[in-house]
Amino acid sequence: MIKRLTTITLVLLLIGMSFIFIGCEAEEEVVEPDVDPDEEVDEEIDEPEPDEPEVDYPTQTINVHVGWSEGGASDVISRALVYHMEEYLDETIIVTNTDGALGSIAGTRAAGDPTGYTWMGGASVHGTWPPLGFSDHSWTDFYSFLATFFPTTIYVRTDQPYETLDDLLEAIAEDPGSYKFGSPGTGSNGHIFGDLVLGAAGIEGVEHIPYDGGREANTYLERGEIDFISVTMGDVLDYVEAGALIPLANLYDQDVEAGGVEFPGIGHYYPDLEAHIGVCAYFGVYLPRDVDHGVLMRVYDAFEYAVQQDRFIEISVEDRGGVVDPLVGQPSDEFMAGLESARSHPLWNMGIAENDPADYGIPTVADMTWPPHDRAEAARDWPAELQGGMR
Repeated sequence: MIKRLTTITLVLLLIGMSFIFIGCEAEEEVVEPDVDPDEEVDEEIDEPEPDEPEVDYPTQTINVHVGWSEGGASDVISRALVYHMEEYLDETIIVTNTDGALGSIAGTRAAGDPTGYTWMGGASVHGTWPPLGFSDHSWTDFYSFLATFFPTTIYVRTDQPYETLDDLLEAIAEDPGSYKFGSPGTGSNGHIFGDLVLGAAGIEGVEHIPYDGGREANTYLERGEIDFISVTMGDVLDYVEAGALIPLANLYDQDVEAGGVEFPGIGHYYPDLEAHIGVCAYFGVYLPRDVDHGVLMRVYDAFEYAVQQDRFIEISVEDRGGVVDPLVGQPSDEFMAGLESARSHPLWNMGIAENDPADYGIPTVADMTWPPHDRAEAARDWPAELQGGMR
């Protein structure tokens, strides 16, 4: 009897221990969070942050002041660009020609309105305004949306005995004093480029004749009164297409084809002169540097759309002989600084600029670094999405 009770007792003990073991195992599988129930928990920590609301822009008419007269490259390219930006933004954009003082009057209008409803349109020559005494504003006061680049080109007539730039320079070197070249005006891109090429060839004594624009210079080339012209590439593109002119050298870092004709880059002859590409201008639109970044991104979206439109490209390239190579962000700032340097110092050396560029911290092309001066370093950054350039 005692033996049976002992056996039953052992069995019961084993069963009880099994339940205890299973219970402990089950408790180990349930892991309670180590959180004080009385502690306040911020439930927003793990939730995704909402997107920033898109800026409601534009809600009224935008005014664009083109700093040059009707019909020129600044006017034509600005209007073609703005036409498609208006299309994208679905708001009226009025373009007004506010010419004078190399675009600085129009620039001053835009700089005084940080709302984003007043822009400037035209050439990227803002950096020359302070040395010329036209304005205290410079490129550092604007976000520059640069759309179309226009190289500067040396042309001769097809009936002249020159097939290459070397042919022309070799002939000039024999008797420099008997040669003349024409440009769109004193201190113009063509004037500076012509002097740079002659200087690189070690030639002195060639007479420069300033004209009222590239087409007028070509008129005198046709008459045989001058020996070559140095003008904006697109100024006489129709004469190239007609077989009347030959492009000998282009101030650009690559060859360009326009009108079925190859325009050789200056690097084929004088690679060091490519650093002076800032002598040439871009054309685009400009907003004050204190505009809201949300507004700026809306303008960028419209700009990105516009430069891809077939009609804009046709006007820029086929009609005007430009190169559509849009720049924003630091690449835009670097180009603007390069033009400031490449033009301001020659203008000072020619006695055209009223103020020494060095007084504004503007380095020469040879001494150019980034940032080029304190003004550039202090300038408000582009939005992070655009700092590196086009998206």
